[in-house]
Amino acid sequence: MNRRPICILFFILLISAGARGQEKISLNGYISDMQTAYHVPNQWLWENSLQNRFKLMIYPTDWLSGSLQFRSRIISGNTIAKIPGYTEGLAGDPGWMDLTWMYDGNLGDNAGYVLASTMDRLWLQASFGNLEIKAGRQRINWGQTFVWNPNDIFNSYSYFEVDYPERPGSDALRLSYYTGNASSIELATKIDSANRVTAAGYFRFNTLAFDIQLLGGIYQEEDLVLGAGWSGNIGSSAFRGEMSYFRDLKQFKDTTGYLMSSVGFDYTFSNSLMIQIEGLYSAFAKDLDIYSFLQFYSGSLDVKNLGFTEWSFFGNISYPLTPLINGGFATIWYPRWKGVYLGPSFDLSINSNFDLSLILQYFSAEFEDPSGHKNREKNTFGFLRLKWSF
Repeated sequence: MNRRPICILFFILLISAGARGQEKISLNGYISDMQTAYHVPNQWLWENSLQNRFKLMIYPTDWLSGSLQFRSRIISGNTIAKIPGYTEGLAGDPGWMDLTWMYDGNLGDNAGYVLASTMDRLWLQASFGNLEIKAGRQRINWGQTFVWNPNDIFNSYSYFEVDYPERPGSDALRLSYYTGNASSIELATKIDSANRVTAAGYFRFNTLAFDIQLLGGIYQEEDLVLGAGWSGNIGSSAFRGEMSYFRDLKQFKDTTGYLMSSVGFDYTFSNSLMIQIEGLYSAFAKDLDIYSFLQFYSGSLDVKNLGFTEWSFFGNISYPLTPLINGGFATIWYPRWKGVYLGPSFDLSINSNFDLSLILQYFSAEFEDPSGHKNREKNTFGFLRLKWSF
């Protein structure tokens, strides 16, 4: 079924609603260019990504608002020809509405190009006092921790993605009711490209200076999911965490289910030095068959495969070296693989609209291939990005 006409009709209604009040329309976004070099086993890969982010907000009345947001990219390099499934991964739209357009071709010398555009936000929101109703492609963020979010069952994302701060959205209907200054109830349901329904309820409240959340629902028509999360402070340190329990609906009596949990602390010193630590336990990881870093780096991601090993431990330190330069260094330890991820980064604010970023990602781990042979794999990725915001 071609669902794009539904999206076009939605867009026409959105623009028509805002046409009566041009002063209630805002437009912003950014253009970025990122050079990337990959050193993977036995080869060097490269690509350039020119990206445009376009964000239109419309407020036709006091109670109605809407948004249309595009992410468009021109990607060129030999990654397109040499990484299996690269083009297919860009073309696939995980939402119920197929809002991704793509064209690709060859450049010679084992290189290629891709023109891709995705409408990753398209929603209308109606507000009636404490009640909000939001329909369309949107981001539903129920996560509390920084790297891994077991509670984020609607639109999971990869920590290793460096060029998509907005994160993906879901084709969903969400109802939010604010029961107090620090408490709310949400009901949300989404449909994905395979026509699978995820539906859940969420209750958030504050007690003992902690924000607590409880959730429960059905994940992709396959699992019952129950979860909880928290965020607050212990002394001067922020303490946050979340956990989710999944149980197969078809084998409900014959399985004990799967637990995922992440817990993190962060602390900022008086000189603006910030330290973060976080850990993840994932029972799903025991069933994953991973024998190469590239499998999970570029593969599709959902909440069940957030953790690639049963235990993962993260640490990060960041510090403003000057008022215009911020430096950071992140690391992840994977005990099962005897593996480590290292991620230094530097961000330079050229002026209020221009930013320059240098990001490195190094990964080393010991994998076992399908034949049982163990091999240590090492990968190094480098990213240099110039970004102009408007």
